[in-house]
Amino acid sequence: IMNLNNVGEFNIACRNNQSFNLIKVSEALHEKKVAYIADMISQRANNVKIVLISGPSSSGKTTFSKRLSIQLMVCGLKPLSISLDNYFVNRDETPLDENGEWDFEHLNALDLKLFNDHINKLLSGEEIEIPFFNFENGKRNYKGDKMRLRDENILILEGIHALNPDL
Repeated sequence: IMNLNNVGEFNIACRNNQSFNLIKVSEALHEKKVAYIADMISQRANNVKIVLISGPSSSGKTTFSKRLSIQLMVCGLKPLSISLDNYFVNRDETPLDENGEWDFEHLNALDLKLFNDHINKLLSGEEIEIPFFNFENGKRNYKGDKMRLRDENILILEGIHALNPDL
């Protein structure tokens, strides 16, 4: 779009005070693609109940899921979001890696039994109370946040393991 084919051309554009336009065009293109994805989901809304968003740590999953939720609302849908981070086991139950450090990226760092119980209940129309994982004290607790998946809702599920078949 900006006719930049490599890092050298990008650097020249930045030196020529084009960085503002580069940023704005990049953000607009991203938003346009998110809107396109939301349109595709809304066209299949009768058959889609869950959208899974996955990626490595700090890749923008939460930000993307929030942007997608807004675009789904524009399409007339009512998204609900769940972060897999809230299903972490308490820190003292977190698996350790080969160096004896906590391995938060291991599938068993999640309370799979609770998570699957909640997903099954949601898909059956039951209400659940969403846990909240407190990263400061390493414990999962509850704040009274309830959720029920109704016909007009679509569930956005985001986390490192959202696309993991073993989830």
